[in-house]
Amino acid sequence: MKNGLAWAALGGAESRSLSFRPLEESGNMLGGWSHELLTIQSDVLAAMGDLRRVMDVVVEGALRAIPNADGAAVELLDGTDLVFRAASGSCGASVGMRLPYPQSLSWACVESGNPQICLDSEHDPRVDRAACQRIGARSMIMTPLMLQGTAIGVLKVIAETPAAFENRDLLTVQLLAGPIAIGLATAAQADAAKRFAATFDQAAVGIAHVAPDGRFLMVNNRFCQIAQHGRDELLSARFQDITHPDDLELDLKFVAALIAGRIDHYAMEKRYLRKDGGSIWTNLTVSLVRKRDGAPDFFVSVIEDISARKSAEEAAMQDALTGLPNRRALLQLLSSALDRSRADHTPLCVAYLDLDGFKGVNDALGHGEGDKCLVAVANALKAELRKHDIVGRMAGDEFVALLPDTSRIDGLAIADRLRRAVNSLAQRNGWQLGISVGGVIADGTVTGEQVLIMADRVMYRVKRQRGDCQIVDWAESFAAAA
Repeated sequence: MKNGLAWAALGGAESRSLSFRPLEESGNMLGGWSHELLTIQSDVLAAMGDLRRVMDVVVEGALRAIPNADGAAVELLDGTDLVFRAASGSCGASVGMRLPYPQSLSWACVESGNPQICLDSEHDPRVDRAACQRIGARSMIMTPLMLQGTAIGVLKVIAETPAAFENRDLLTVQLLAGPIAIGLATAAQADAAKRFAATFDQAAVGIAHVAPDGRFLMVNNRFCQIAQHGRDELLSARFQDITHPDDLELDLKFVAALIAGRIDHYAMEKRYLRKDGGSIWTNLTVSLVRKRDGAPDFFVSVIEDISARKSAEEAAMQDALTGLPNRRALLQLLSSALDRSRADHTPLCVAYLDLDGFKGVNDALGHGEGDKCLVAVANALKAELRKHDIVGRMAGDEFVALLPDTSRIDGLAIADRLRRAVNSLAQRNGWQLGISVGGVIADGTVTGEQVLIMADRVMYRVKRQRGDCQIVDWAESFAAAA
């Protein structure tokens, strides 16, 4: 792992392999961690030009960003000593304390240029045990503060319990070290440091600075990998150009609220359009950096790749055979459709479909042919529906169609189309197969489960009577299903 993980790419040496608990990959945990880093970034940017204040912001922020941290400190070289220049938490009283060469693990960190870990100060021969006891440091992690390729100090985080830290905590310490190194480099470069302070090119998450009009100002390597666009391509584009059209409206609403000062940050799941025409799901967290007069300067965006989690979620919501939404997905989609129907005062038609004679196909031709039949039926149903309609597989040979903004008359016409499509498919393939369709126009006061139960009953009435499709209004559904 490179020390270039710090906020500014200031170079660094190879670190040794450290024994930590594995980094959590939960989208929610990473999202909260990113938000905390963004908060620290905003405070650091506001303090740029004041090195002492930057150091205070970092050591205070470390306690919030690292769950098990009890104290944090910045130690800088002064002759042959390391001196505590800023401290927080249980280290707070240590400001001004000197660590003579070479009596501390901090010195090992400076001399090696590598991050260091102490799992338990009571058993680690490299540490000053008495000094650790004074500040209650049972375990520690630290990273060197680099200036022009040379370590000139350390950022240290301690805990009062042994083995308290994990991989993400080391990454956090390395990220937090960047602003201090920049402040040490020069206060005269405030404008340049302002941007570099929040950009760590080798970070595990994507980082982008974006102008108020959407133009990319800076992007790191990870964001280029996530978006699958080259750096030059991104820097000549706007975020609007690579945002999925279905996610753009919400993104722009959040941006407007940020600029207006109604919110101080936002997080959303959104898709970016890749160069190959595909898209990728990300978790986006955004804050706004303002100029001294309060005008918007640029956005700082943290972009996490959540495509693996989304794929798992989609797989759990998808019927494995037909690719249609499964029962779980249908219930969620139906709930959303009912909400829209109530809000828009438009009718929602829910049709239940059950194949007639499917068992005979399975028995006569085998389950392989039965599976082929179900896939073909699913495709035939989809082909007959409108763009905004949804069809899913409930179980076995049962399907449900959600038809938004559809009256009873229109629902009957669609149901008849579906029946004819299945009949035609069966004739072409030599299947003794038909389909029964029954449905209801949902009432605004009912739940999705209630709607499905009633549509199912109407469908079975059609099946028993071997009649035409039936779509009934909610008030009539009880009589129709009797």
